[in-house]
Amino acid sequence: MNLTSICKSARKCTGEMGLLSNLKRNQILKEISENLKRQESSILKANAKDLSNNKRLPSEIKERLILNSQKLKSIINSINNIRKLSDPLLSDEEYTRNDGLVIKKQSVPIGVIAAIYESRPNVTIDIACLSIKSGNVTILRGGKESLQTNLLLTKIIRDALKKNKINPNAVQYLKDPDRKYINEMLSMDEYIDLVIPRGGKELVNNVSKNAKMRAIFGGIGVSHLFVDEKIDEKSLLPILENAKTQAPSVCNALDTILLHEKQQNKLLPKIINHFVGLGIEMRIQPKLFQSAKKINSSRLIKKASDNDWGQEYLNLIVSLKTVSSIEEAIKHIDKHSYGHTDGIISDIAKNQKIFTEKVNSSAVTVNASTRFNDGGELGLGAEIAISTTKVSPRGPLGLSEITSYKWIITGKGHIRS
Repeated sequence: MNLTSICKSARKCTGEMGLLSNLKRNQILKEISENLKRQESSILKANAKDLSNNKRLPSEIKERLILNSQKLKSIINSINNIRKLSDPLLSDEEYTRNDGLVIKKQSVPIGVIAAIYESRPNVTIDIACLSIKSGNVTILRGGKESLQTNLLLTKIIRDALKKNKINPNAVQYLKDPDRKYINEMLSMDEYIDLVIPRGGKELVNNVSKNAKMRAIFGGIGVSHLFVDEKIDEKSLLPILENAKTQAPSVCNALDTILLHEKQQNKLLPKIINHFVGLGIEMRIQPKLFQSAKKINSSRLIKKASDNDWGQEYLNLIVSLKTVSSIEEAIKHIDKHSYGHTDGIISDIAKNQKIFTEKVNSSAVTVNASTRFNDGGELGLGAEIAISTTKVSPRGPLGLSEITSYKWIITGKGHIRS
């Protein structure tokens, strides 16, 4: 694999992609969605081959890898939602000075975006389609465990580009699993404008250390829900269950429950029995462990260690501890959160305000599941990633977050005095 040639050919596509009309970009996306539906059987066969080739994958990785008819339908719906979004390259920021000089702020694509990710075939579609809609070019590098699925999905995307007489190198996939190509790619700032790592700490740290181009980081979760001293009890268990089980292997899934100590006697039995009934392993704060065992003697009840605070499980495991106040809950989150998604369950307006103001995560939920920190759920159609940095862009990265802008200054012989 000649990575330099791949990056050069991607760079050559930027001019063409940036000049496409919104109508043309949407036509390409329509073609992709229709072909995904048409080739469902082939896609599921490729996915089954990936699963067969990787039988010893951890359960959380396998869950991300698996495609079925329902998941494919969701992917197609996501593409259609992206098509419905406004043209991100339109500009309505324009004004004319008193001397007649016209100032316009014009949105433009970033250029070439490289994405490094693991396991999830839907990410291949999300990143490629958001890039097409925003006039960007993309180089994809997914995990080796999803190679057959991703190669077929990329072919479908590239075929749609060809049918619309667009250079298919606007979307490319690095199929060689050798990790040496990641570091080689991170040095190619001459061709790549932005790199986005979607994976674990090792990948994020590597990109942070070695990328010569701009990088946007996120993907590491450790999500908390603080259960306050006054709540709507009817909504408690549904929120906790959804946050943990709706997609347990993703970065906005619930990891730690912080229970106000005034609620211990009343709510601890309900939470433990409900979660054990769902087959969820619970890592209980040592001082609560004996009480928890009296509530339920299941082997799923285990004593938490210090390592369980700040642990992203990506599986059906959750840790639980009590706190004496909202201040203690916020202090715990500040220490152990990675700034992804944290929330409060509370009927106390003052505490809701304190929590949302003081918790410095990319998304803060109030009486809602942590699973809502997602581009599709927040009206972005889909997301390229979720950024946990405090500088912009932050949170789910949709179309506007993967465009830039330039100033266009139009005069009639104007000179500056």
